Order: sequence, then C-alpha cells, then structure tokens
Amino acid sequence: MAEDNHSSSHGVVLPNPSKVGKEKSPTDLSNPYFIHPSDHSGLVLISKPLNGDNYSSWKRSMIRALNTRNKLRFINGSILAPSEADDSEGLAIWSRCNDIIHSWIVNTCDPEIADNVNFYSTAREVWEDLDTRFSQGNLACIFEIQRDIVLHKQETTSVSTYYTRLKTLWDELGMHCETPQSEQQKVMQFLMGLNESYSAIRGQILLMKPSFSVCEAYSFIAQEEKQRHLGVASVSIEPTSVATMAVRKLYPPSPGKNERSDRLDSNHRRNGPGSGKVRPHCTYCDADGHWFQKCYKLHGYPLGHPKAKSNPGSSSARPNYFAVNQASCEEGSGYEEDDWFG
Repeated sequence: MAEDNHSSSHGVVLPNPSKVGKEKSPTDLSNPYFIHPSDHSGLVLISKPLNGDNYSSWKRSMIRALNTRNKLRFINGSILAPSEADDSEGLAIWSRCNDIIHSWIVNTCDPEIADNVNFYSTAREVWEDLDTRFSQGNLACIFEIQRDIVLHKQETTSVSTYYTRLKTLWDELGMHCETPQSEQQKVMQFLMGLNESYSAIRGQILLMKPSFSVCEAYSFIAQEEKQRHLGVASVSIEPTSVATMAVRKLYPPSPGKNERSDRLDSNHRRNGPGSGKVRPHCTYCDADGHWFQKCYKLHGYPLGHPKAKSNPGSSSARPNYFAVNQASCEEGSGYEEDDWFG
C-alpha cells in the first residue's frame, strides 16, 4: 500500500506522484507533468499582478490559468514530491514542473511580494503563504462592498447604468465570499435603489409569483423606462401639428392683401415704366398695353369713360384714382396725374 500511495502533511492518503507520471507518457497533453514548449519560466499568466489589495481576483485568475495548463494539482496538494530513494526519475520530472509553476506565481506578483516568497522551495508553499497573508483582509473588503451595494441608488442615471454598477459590486462580493448572494437578495437590492417613480411597477414585481430573477426584474424595469421615453417624446410634439400640416397641404391659403401688394410692388420694380423692358403688361388684369398703376379695373374708370357710372356726380372712381396716384407720387414714381390717362 505504501508503494502505491503517498501521505500528505494533513494525513490524507494521496496517489503516488511517480505512479501518475508513469501511467501516461509525459508527452500526453492530459498528463499533469506535460510541459508545452511555450510554457517557459518567464511566462506571465495573468495581466494584473498581485499587489495585496486584489488578492481575491488574482487568486481566481491564477486558478483558471493553472487549470488550463493542467497544473492546478501541484498547488492544491494533489501531487506531492516523490521520494528520491523510491523514484529518482519521478522526482526529476516533478521538480521541473514545480520550478516552472513557482516561477509563474512569482512573475504575477509585485516586486516586493515576489522577493518575500521567492525563497520557498515549492510552488505549494508560495501559494499557501500568499493565501494566509492576504486572505485575512477579506472581511474589510466584504464590508466595504456590501456598504456600497446598500448606498448605491439610481438617482439621475439610467436604469442600465444603475444596474451595471450594481452587478459589478455583486461580482466583486462573490470573489470575496464563499457563499454567493441569492437571487432574491439581488432583486431586493436592485428594487430598493430605484427611483420612486418606479414604485408602482416595483410593487407589481414584488407581488408576482414565482419570484423574478434579477435579470428578469431588470428587463421589466428597462422596458418601462423605454415606454416612458417614448411617451415623453410624443407629448413634446404639438398634437395638432400633423393635422394642420395636412390641411395646409390640401388647401394652401390664398395670398392676402399685404402679400398681393408686395407681389405687385415687386413686379412694378422689375417691369415698371422706364425699365427698358418689353411692352407693358398689367399684373392685375393680365392685359397688355398698360401697367397696373393705370389699370382701370383696379383703380376705377375715370369720369367720361363709357364704363364709368352714368351719374355725373358720382365720384366712386376718382377717389380710388387719387388715392393710388398720391401713394405712387409719395413713393417717388415720378408720374403725374395726367399720366394715368394718357
């Protein structure tokens, strides 16, 4: 029995490491003694080195990195050094793997920490020393993270930003705590930090059975936030603007008195007497031979004209004539009264 098993320092009977090495060829990828050509002693397995404050995240990253290379058993006590007297060849293979794992751990520590653990002979001793030294500060980290979770509120941020920060705190707490938080605890913490404007939908979620997961609760609140944004956007648009634009398109307004006068003035300035243009054209009655300033249909027929009123005392045409003529003189047109009937 002593030949096939090896006792650890804790009295646990473990497989003889020499047997593990001989059962399979060292060139087999599944053999923990296999070392890939790229696995040199100067390799840095993770990007963030251990600085004392990030031990939990560093430990998780290192466990993943060592496990992908099938070397995790060298630091958890599953593979111990064989006796030189019983298996010198197995000891040489084990020492090579131990030294390279030792270097990997030291390479991922700050220089001051690396100097303190560099003199250990085995990688397992380095691992246990770091765990004993830095895991004691977890209680303070747990307290700080839980306090941040309780104090974290949505306030002026969006639901997405609020939830993302809260989830980051949950993940950090999970790295320090062996027992993760339940989904019910996370849902309660998420709902408590929401603004009071979500009190109604928060009450609906609390009454639902079975209880929501935190992801489902977030999705529910995020949809409510989106609906509110759509409602605010529609209210900001004038309700009658669409109907007003449709009516204006179907029935465009006719030019008013001021618009008509502006159009006549524009035509007068462009094609008025003395402009050197072609034959005069009236923009009011659309007839050739006179300008709109001399248009009888616009200003009234003069006395004695066949279309004038038969009553000799009627002055319905003359006031229009004098009013327009006076306005034209004030504008500096240069026309005399007789020019209207030349």
